[in-house]
Amino acid sequence: MNTFFTALNTYHALEDETRRAFEKLVRIREIPAGTKYLSADEVPVFVSYIYSGLFSYYFQYENGDTVIKKFFPENTFMASTSALIQHDKSRYAIDALEDSIVVEYSFTEFKHLLQKHHDLALFWINYLGRHWVVEKEHLEITHKYLSAKERYQDFLVASPTLAGRLQLQQIAAFLGITPTQLSRIRKSM
Repeated sequence: MNTFFTALNTYHALEDETRRAFEKLVRIREIPAGTKYLSADEVPVFVSYIYSGLFSYYFQYENGDTVIKKFFPENTFMASTSALIQHDKSRYAIDALEDSIVVEYSFTEFKHLLQKHHDLALFWINYLGRHWVVEKEHLEITHKYLSAKERYQDFLVASPTLAGRLQLQQIAAFLGITPTQLSRIRKSM
């Protein structure tokens, strides 16, 4: 729980009263590798903080091709955020890639707390700004502008420990290339 609140405080410091109210909403869950945490076309309910483990957030086409939008490793918050905000079905699925432990809370109950606790609202604003604006903008530009080799090099620099935990096809699906292309890029490097 301390790790969870330390992570929250990196976005905005929470008052003791807010922390006590928020603690009542959370539960800790163990999620085995290979578990589908959220299916596409499911309305999400929870936001989770990843205490340990790794998840992929992806879209799968009818032909089986997969595009991974994001990886959620430990010390990150995970959700199908746009679906939560719109209270609509997610277009994306979330799978546990490793045995994981998460701190999970209802987004609906969280929104009620946001109205009562200004400091929690500032956490949420700062979190969204950092991850769903700043980080997302960088990824959008690099995926549209850089070559496949440059995207892979950028990924290695940005996420060196993550690269070693993923399979070739997972990295390729994130970079928007085929596993064969990625294999050739790795060989050339």
